[in-house]
Amino acid sequence: MQDAALLELIRNDPNEGMRQLISLYSGLVYSIVRGKLRSAGVSQADIDACAADTFSEFYIHIERYDPKRCGVKTWLCVIAKNVSISAYRKAVRDGTRISMDDDVSDDIPDDFSLEGEVVSKLEREALTKAVNDLGEPDREIIVRKYYLGQSSKEIAGSLGLTVSNVDTRTHRAIKKLRTRFGGKDNEKEIL
Repeated sequence: MQDAALLELIRNDPNEGMRQLISLYSGLVYSIVRGKLRSAGVSQADIDACAADTFSEFYIHIERYDPKRCGVKTWLCVIAKNVSISAYRKAVRDGTRISMDDDVSDDIPDDFSLEGEVVSKLEREALTKAVNDLGEPDREIIVRKYYLGQSSKEIAGSLGLTVSNVDTRTHRAIKKLRTRFGGKDNEKEIL
């Protein structure tokens, strides 16, 4: 569903419009929220509530949305990130931790390795630094393409570039990252 049609539906029939929005983006929002809050040790119920708060914030502040600046998907990601950061800060400030009643055993895979998790985290941090070092607009293009899943056409429209320019910049940025991380053959392997 196109963003304009979705927004129109939300304005004309809020229940159906929000149902469509949640149907389209609940997985994305949940993964962002969970990723941000997992390290704070909050309960599963708090993670679920934070994901729901993201959609509430979207609806409450829908008049602030500017389709010229970004797509609905991107705006939801920003809201999810901000709501998660607020919840994270509150959890840290309040000392919120996982309740003994919460079943987190399903979240830990049988082959879990703390050493592997540390290495994985260090690799993610190195990749984040490398992407940030690309500079603008290359950093923005890589984040939008591989983190937010936007198409070259969407990115071009948002950044005022041509699709060809976005594709060329993506190729060059991936080549820089590939060189920095040891020459992977497949660009998707890096990201």
